[in-house]
Amino acid sequence: KQTWTLWTVVPVVTFKMNESLENNLTQLYDNWTFYNASTEHSKPRNVTYVGFYLHQPSTAAIFIISYLLIFLVCMVGNGVVCFIVLRSKNMWTVTNLFILNLAVSDLLVGIFCMPTTLLDNIITGN
Repeated sequence: KQTWTLWTVVPVVTFKMNESLENNLTQLYDNWTFYNASTEHSKPRNVTYVGFYLHQPSTAAIFIISYLLIFLVCMVGNGVVCFIVLRSKNMWTVTNLFILNLAVSDLLVGIFCMPTTLLDNIITGN
């Protein structure tokens, strides 16, 4: 037996005669209720959402420790490469400047992308 599920959005609105139009419109957009209307059930059911975090605290701690270790290795390793290449002029070859460019870009990825990826993994679980 196949069951079809139809998701509907029903605004729940209550208007008072003495309120201004702006308050009524704000109330219209603030009070949305999601119902799961199924062909098998005659009454609509409220949708239940999971908590804010999808992982257990121990899993989140493992994520945080792993990302912190990777972040530290990224910062130290690429910082050393930048320091060595920029320290002496005889290291300024085309190949070494290319490696310096890669190290700088890897530092920027570590600084800007790793924290946001960590938060995304902890919060959404993706």
